[in-house]
Amino acid sequence: MSTFDELPPRPISSLTAELVGSLKERTQEVLSYLVKTNSISTYFKDATSLSAFRDVLGLTSQGQLDSELLSKPDELFGAYHNSVSLSDYSDYQPFISRFFEEPCKTSAVENLMAPGMPFFIVHSACTSGATPKSYPKYRHPEHMSTSTSHVMKASNPVSKNGGKNCIVYSLVSRQVVTALDADGQVDRRMPVCIMSTGTVRMFNDMVVDRDPFYQTLKLPNNSSPLAVSYISNYSSLLFVHALFAVQERQLELINAMFSTVFRDFCHAIGNNWDRILDCIESGKIPHMEGINHVRESLERYFKADPERAAELRTIDTNAPGWFTKVWPDLHTAFAISSGQFIMPVPEIRKYIGPDIPLNTLGITCSEAFLALPYDQRDPNLYKVVGSDEIIEFLPEDAPEESRYVIQTWKVEVGKRYEVILTTRDGLWRFRLNDIVEVVGFDPRDGQPIIHYIQRRGGSLRIANEATTEDQFRQVVLSASELLGNVSEFCVAADYRETVPRYAFFVELQGSTSTSAPSAAVAQVQAALFEQNDNYRTEALVGKIGTPVVRVVRRGTFGEYREWKVRKDNIAAGQIKVPTVVVNHEVLEFLEERVTGEFSLPIAAMS
Repeated sequence: MSTFDELPPRPISSLTAELVGSLKERTQEVLSYLVKTNSISTYFKDATSLSAFRDVLGLTSQGQLDSELLSKPDELFGAYHNSVSLSDYSDYQPFISRFFEEPCKTSAVENLMAPGMPFFIVHSACTSGATPKSYPKYRHPEHMSTSTSHVMKASNPVSKNGGKNCIVYSLVSRQVVTALDADGQVDRRMPVCIMSTGTVRMFNDMVVDRDPFYQTLKLPNNSSPLAVSYISNYSSLLFVHALFAVQERQLELINAMFSTVFRDFCHAIGNNWDRILDCIESGKIPHMEGINHVRESLERYFKADPERAAELRTIDTNAPGWFTKVWPDLHTAFAISSGQFIMPVPEIRKYIGPDIPLNTLGITCSEAFLALPYDQRDPNLYKVVGSDEIIEFLPEDAPEESRYVIQTWKVEVGKRYEVILTTRDGLWRFRLNDIVEVVGFDPRDGQPIIHYIQRRGGSLRIANEATTEDQFRQVVLSASELLGNVSEFCVAADYRETVPRYAFFVELQGSTSTSAPSAAVAQVQAALFEQNDNYRTEALVGKIGTPVVRVVRRGTFGEYREWKVRKDNIAAGQIKVPTVVVNHEVLEFLEERVTGEFSLPIAAMS
């Protein structure tokens, strides 16, 4: 496994027999561990989808396994491959819902998905507006948690020079599930939170009962005290993180998880620069929504520094890369910038300059840790994690049945697959609905190197076409400069005219180019033609109108994240604006913030 400073070898296009053998051996080891460990779970014993697998294993009513099969890795994997069907959240929801019954009894949820009780319960980001899904997350032995450990250490390193890190994350829980024992006494309190929050808590053994104590602490290598991460209001969270970061002369690293959050953090500094400097000069934290419960802890660590304020007032905030003047020692930024998160990168570069590496920590979803960055020079390259979970692949164009699922050593370069997960936390051949493309293999251990493409089914259809998220992203990238540099966007069907059309909601870095609107729309249409033959056919016969570009006011997508935090009572870390918007409430939110729009008559494209 490479460190973040190492350059990896060039991916290879095919596997040697030795690498195939290594991949098989590791997969079989993980499967053996998962079967031995999770076969005691309620889900494994009761789930209909695993009945054939239980029969093959010879699982008794007491939960005993056929030891002879467990000693034959090839046969065990064959049994798994042939008898475990694909699953989705509907298979798990009746079990997981027991955590949310009132009262929640330990006897009903202990050993539910994996041995023991979960440390936290993750809720999904509910990007599409659907009800969040929940997954219990358990503590696992170190040898089955290598990827998590690697990422946690890399995300908040200890500087050799005494430098500080600004880690923009939240420790806020949506709710706390309290499990009661047979006597009605509190047995366990489990936070319901986003994945990053729960992972930080579990890695550092931060139980919710001690939150009042944690709120009084400040880690030596962090710019912000822990109290900041207990602010649930998104704008206040960003501002206070920015306040402590700007005050800190020796800041070396900024970690905002996602490029969209990093962009919001940049705006929190740039849009409030004078206010921040006034606070640093006076040593006073302004009154803001949602900070009263931690104000005392914040004030303990925020002291007046007129000298620092005077130093900062000399900085030209219109100069490219001016963050490097605020923090001369800044050398690393972390923010996922692949796939849909590539759009804010040019604007972020205006703040941090061209030389600060914008690194990623990997692909983490609510269900599991999927991949680590392979080469930080290319934020789209990820290496599949094969040490902690079983990751399999369903060809994108294959029937959606388990018999078509293939393993890491059978995927082909250039082909796209849906990711299938069997996890430490009790998911069995779970459909992730994420599509990736294999671009090579790591020559050191054979693990696939992938590009993340899009969500399966994440497309927009008006007539007899279906335009995917990836195609929309390529379209906007091609027209971004003509439009005025797009920082974020989404697309929806527009039925306001007689002929329906695509509406691109875009937020720009600056104002719309004075000479570009008509050329930009023409480029959008041309790119749609190039990306999707069916779109071209339907448009040319008049079934789809010329697309419309609807410019939203600056800060709209940041406001969306804040709105979702308030509306759904969730932390901001995993809020993603869907590329394709179908939710009417989200559309209303966007339409209220449109400042202008432009299109072309159909005749202009003929």
